[in-house]
Amino acid sequence: MQLKPFVFEKPEDRPFLYTTFASTIDGKIIVKDEGYWPIGSKADYEYFTYLRAHADAIVDAKNTALQFGKYTIKTIHDHTFQTYRRELGKKELPEYIVLTSNSDDALEKALANDLGFVPTILTPKAGQSRVLVDDLIDYLNGKGYKNVFIDGGPTLIAQLIQEKVLDEVHLTIAPKIFGSRSEKTLTMCEGILFPSSDIPKFKLKSVHQEGDEVILRYQAQKD
Repeated sequence: MQLKPFVFEKPEDRPFLYTTFASTIDGKIIVKDEGYWPIGSKADYEYFTYLRAHADAIVDAKNTALQFGKYTIKTIHDHTFQTYRRELGKKELPEYIVLTSNSDDALEKALANDLGFVPTILTPKAGQSRVLVDDLIDYLNGKGYKNVFIDGGPTLIAQLIQEKVLDEVHLTIAPKIFGSRSEKTLTMCEGILFPSSDIPKFKLKSVHQEGDEVILRYQAQKD
């Protein structure tokens, strides 16, 4: 796949937030059973890795970190990712941030590694049940970050869309159909049903076909 550096338009008051997903034709991005991952092809993974290499920080919610945190840590240390970073003029590893209402042994075990890499765990302020979007933005601003990759999960994505701070969605449509079963499948955005009068809208910025997959780049429409 021919990959060219992405250009992101950073808002004045915060970093540029973006994400990418591989989705089946019927809109599933995760199945809570073994055997369904990865959804996309090697070409999609290459695109995903290159896109993530642009980031100053990578953000996960707890459930995503429990499932994929060890892969994220491994990926950002591998040769391909490091090569992309050097080509993009980025010398340091991105910060890996995990949002959680409470850290526990399961999360610490999922993030444990022999690379000496220490992820950042953000927990809610006193009296709050979760890390608020505004608090995440304040943290990122305090670090001076420009590009921040939102790795997941679907509930976090929904919250960012609701607060109108998710700037781009890169979506790979894989030629698969999974079907659906209660509590087993997830779509890109979970936990929030937007009112019909205020449905978030995105503008198609680019389309790329790679084999039987299609990669769509959507930009959030501003009010």
